[in-house]
Amino acid sequence: MPVIAVGRIRPSDAERIIGSGNADFISMGRQLLADPDLVRRLNAGQPDLVRPCINCFVCVAQNFWSGKPVCAVNARLGHYDQPDPLPASSPRDVLVIGGGPGGMECARVAAERGHQVTLLEASRRLGGSARFSSLTTPINNEFVEFLHAAIIEAGVEIQTGVKADTDLISELAPDVVVVATGARRDRPDLPGKDLPHVLSGDDLRTQLTGDPGPGTLRLGLLTRLVLRMSRLLGLTVDMGRVRFLSRLWMPIGRRVVVVNGDLVGTEIAHFLADRRRVVHVLESSSQPALAMAHPRRWRALHESRRAGVMFHTEAELTAISHTQVEYQQADSTHQLDADTVIFAGDVRSDRTLAEALSAEGHEVHVVGDAGDEWYIEGAVRSGHRVGAAL
Repeated sequence: MPVIAVGRIRPSDAERIIGSGNADFISMGRQLLADPDLVRRLNAGQPDLVRPCINCFVCVAQNFWSGKPVCAVNARLGHYDQPDPLPASSPRDVLVIGGGPGGMECARVAAERGHQVTLLEASRRLGGSARFSSLTTPINNEFVEFLHAAIIEAGVEIQTGVKADTDLISELAPDVVVVATGARRDRPDLPGKDLPHVLSGDDLRTQLTGDPGPGTLRLGLLTRLVLRMSRLLGLTVDMGRVRFLSRLWMPIGRRVVVVNGDLVGTEIAHFLADRRRVVHVLESSSQPALAMAHPRRWRALHESRRAGVMFHTEAELTAISHTQVEYQQADSTHQLDADTVIFAGDVRSDRTLAEALSAEGHEVHVVGDAGDEWYIEGAVRSGHRVGAAL
């Protein structure tokens, strides 16, 4: 009797399972929603161009509401009644600023339509926030690597380590500019917000990856030297290596308070608790992580609590001292000991560059978190939409 293996099996696992003789057939569900051309790409010897399912459960959540099929990484899912993006009637010189999922998806679609596309990324590596999120969610890096391979295949010119400003863009003189520079992460205006142990999301990113940025300036001299040496040795280039090394050491205190318990805050809290930190999460609403697709949310909250994360809901941070945070819950005031405080919320779309370019007369489109902050799903959808419309 034939044996069919099921259960979120990726192509590499499928090859191993069939090759070992443990199954005769492989059944895939969500992976084929992410990339219905999977079989064709594998037959063509292009496994790097298979769009991976990132296990976000967005598609599964839709089943609960009887909604139209949705996939966070495949903007075409549920829209097959609409034609594929057509070849451009008049190819243009397109400049994409920002190499996160939104910028790369826009560059991919525009280049495949025949436009001449250049992508500029300020950091040394593509991926933006999705690359950093692979610390807590490793499979996100597979999606970044797919997009990287896809834009190379499409003929996009990639320049990393280039911080674009209005002068550079005017010098390049593109026909159209796509701004995909991501969101701004602020600190709320509270007593103690500027203390050295208080970190924004951007500060945390620079501290864990060793990339230059304001976050590293908040560290002691010895810690800055360690991070600089790690970066020079290439130890912080690969997020998998950073994830492993973070179990041995990272510049985060023993007692951590994470402010905002949505998707990012919950995953950061779990990541830190798994590395022997005592973690409390302050969430102002009555429920944490509501932005997650609920099947994923159930698992994320269960695993976070099992790792020791303590969630405090309907909790409003009111002040930070050198050793504690103070928060209000109903009519009561509470304190928590804290060596590190991380603001995982206060994310704002940032149209500053787009507005400056528009004022100079450029044709400008905004995609991803620079326009509306909604994680990978929103970035991919807006990037695909703009790339198809150029």
